[in-house]
Amino acid sequence: MTESIGATAEGEGAEITGRTAAYYSASVGPIAIMGLPLSIYLPPYISEGGVVAVALVGLMFSISTLWDGIVDPLIGTMIDRKSRGEAPHRRWMAGAALPLVLLLALLVTIGDRLHFWALLPLLLLYYSCYSLFDVAHLAWGSALSNGRSEVSARLFGAREYAAKFVLVIAFAAPALAQFLFPDISLQGRIIAYVSLVAIAMPLALLANRKVPARPVIVEPGFGWRRELKLSMQSPSLLLIMMVHFLNAFAFGAMASTYIFFAEAYLRLDQYGSLLLFLTFVGGAITTPLWVYAARKLGKPKGMILMCATLVILLIGGMQLPLPGQLLPSAAFTITLGGAFMGLIFIFGMIADYAPVDAQICGRDRTAFIFATGNLMQKLGNASALALSYWLLGQFGFDPEHAQEHGELVRNIWAGLPIAAWGLAATVALFLVRQPWAQVRQLPLPQKPLAG
Repeated sequence: MTESIGATAEGEGAEITGRTAAYYSASVGPIAIMGLPLSIYLPPYISEGGVVAVALVGLMFSISTLWDGIVDPLIGTMIDRKSRGEAPHRRWMAGAALPLVLLLALLVTIGDRLHFWALLPLLLLYYSCYSLFDVAHLAWGSALSNGRSEVSARLFGAREYAAKFVLVIAFAAPALAQFLFPDISLQGRIIAYVSLVAIAMPLALLANRKVPARPVIVEPGFGWRRELKLSMQSPSLLLIMMVHFLNAFAFGAMASTYIFFAEAYLRLDQYGSLLLFLTFVGGAITTPLWVYAARKLGKPKGMILMCATLVILLIGGMQLPLPGQLLPSAAFTITLGGAFMGLIFIFGMIADYAPVDAQICGRDRTAFIFATGNLMQKLGNASALALSYWLLGQFGFDPEHAQEHGELVRNIWAGLPIAAWGLAATVALFLVRQPWAQVRQLPLPQKPLAG
C-alpha cells in the first residue's frame, strides 16, 4: 500500500495530523462493541439457554476459529490484490457494515434458542464480516503510518483509546439497565449493550469519509506456497504472531469466564455489568500512559512491561479478600483494566514491520499480515474459551449453582492468563533488538532479501 499522491492534504511522507488520528480512531467504535460480545456475553448467554450444552459452546467457538483459519488470510489477500481506486479500505468497510449489524441482531435475539447446527453458520458469517471490517481498518492505519514508528504509535494508540472510550459508554448501558431493573436477564443486558451499534456504525462510516484515502497498489501474487514459506522464514513475523496469540489467549480466558467469576467467586452477580464497565474506565484513564510507553520504549519493551504488570496484579489481587466486597472488587477491576493494552503494541509492531516484509517479499502484504494477526487473536480467544469451558466441565461446574465452585472459577480465571502473559513477555524479549522495532528505526534494506 502506498501513500496517495495529490489526492489528499496529507500525501506521502506528510505528518499525520491530530484531526486525521481522531477520524481514524472514530471508526473503531463498531469494532470495539461488536468484538467483545463473542468473548464475554455470548458464551454464557448461549449456555444459559440450555439448548446447546456447555461443552459444545466451547466446541462451537473453536470450529468458528478453524473457519477463520481459512477465511481470514483470504480476506487479507482479497484486500491486497482485489482493491481498486483511491479509497478501497473505505469501500470494504462499508460493504461489511450492513450484514455485520444484521447478523449481530440475530445472535443476540434468538441465539440462545437455536440448536448447534443452526447457530454455527450465524457465527461463521459474523466472524467473516467482522474480519473484513476490522482488517480493512487496520490496513488503512498501516498505510497512513507508512512504516514510521512514531506515527504508528499515535494512530494505533488513538485507536485503542477510542475503543476504550466507546466501551466505557457501551458497558454503561447494561450497568444502567441492571441498576434500574435489578432482575433484568442476561439477554436484556446484552441487548442494552449492542443497541449502541445503531449509533456507532453510522458514525464510523461518516468518520471514514474524513480519513485520507490510501490506494492499494495491486501487485501480482507469487503463490500460496511461497507466501507461506516466506512467512515461516521470518523470525520477527512468527514472534509477533506468537505474542498476539498469547495475549489473546490470556484476555480470552478472563473474558469468557468473567460472568461466572463475578457470580461464583466475587459473589457480586448483581454488579457484574458495573464491574465490566469499570474495567474499561481503567483502560480509558491509562491509555495515554501506555501510548507514551510505546513511543518512548518501543513496542516490544512496552509489551513486556504490560505483561509483567498484569501478572503482578493478578497474583496480588487473588490474595485480597474480594468475595462479597464491592468497593475492593471495583478498585481491583479498574486497576486491572488499566493494563489491558496489548493491542497498542501488537498492532504497532505489525505496522512497523510491514515495510520490512514488503522488502523481503517484493510486494506489499499489509492486509494479509493484519488478517493473519486477527486469526491469531481469534485462535487465542477461542482456544482460551474452549480450554476454560473444558476445565469447568471436567471439574463439575454447574452454572445453576455457580457459587459452589468459586475457587475453581477463580483459579481458571486468573491462572490461565498469568501463564499466557508470562510466556508473551518471554517471547517479546526476542523482538527487542530487531532493527525495525527501535524507537529510531534503522534504514530498510534496499533490495528484497528473497528472490
